[in-house]
Amino acid sequence: MSPDYGDTANPEGVTRRPGPWPEVNQRVEIFASSWGTWLPSRVEDRRADHLVVAVPQDPSELRPVRRPEEWLALRWTGPRGIGMVEAAVAHATRAGIVPTWELVGRGEPALFQRRRYARVAVVLSGRAVGRRGAWGLTILDVAEGGIRCLASQVVPFDPAEPVEVSFDVDGLLLTARAEVVRWGVAPGGVTIAFRFTDLPRSDADRLRRFVFRQELAQSGAR
Repeated sequence: MSPDYGDTANPEGVTRRPGPWPEVNQRVEIFASSWGTWLPSRVEDRRADHLVVAVPQDPSELRPVRRPEEWLALRWTGPRGIGMVEAAVAHATRAGIVPTWELVGRGEPALFQRRRYARVAVVLSGRAVGRRGAWGLTILDVAEGGIRCLASQVVPFDPAEPVEVSFDVDGLLLTARAEVVRWGVAPGGVTIAFRFTDLPRSDADRLRRFVFRQELAQSGAR
């Protein structure tokens, strides 16, 4: 079991180095081969290389998953990139009413940092509002730094013009300030690239997780 981040998400664009452990109350995702998927959890406590985490819920049965025998992989999003570490379940415990596992890390966490923003192909409906009004767009790809879109007609945006773009990320509306980077003629209309400006940390984290999930899904489909 080695769901290595670098094996699945453009390894030539990723730098791997030692990184910090997740903090208490930090949200993490846990992977086990017997589950075949990443499940959400949270760090309840940490002592050196021991982590106490909430037992993930089985999404099909709405109850805590069974304690696995194999090594687990943990990953989390931080301001410096994606952290990952392998660990084994040492004990089943409780934190108040929350069932938990005490995990023992297998070595130090790895920090994966991108040398550039990851970009994934999508087909999403979006909207951009500029000085001349609102315009519907089809988003062709998404990155933490911006989006590339298709418009059915020449949209009157000027280079570097500030706009507000909106689109759904995992079923929730994301609205961000952006500026026009470039546009060009394309079959069926024009393509427009927007760069996000002053994107809040919470929205950047949402986009980063969305992009990574799409990368994993698309690499698994190939």
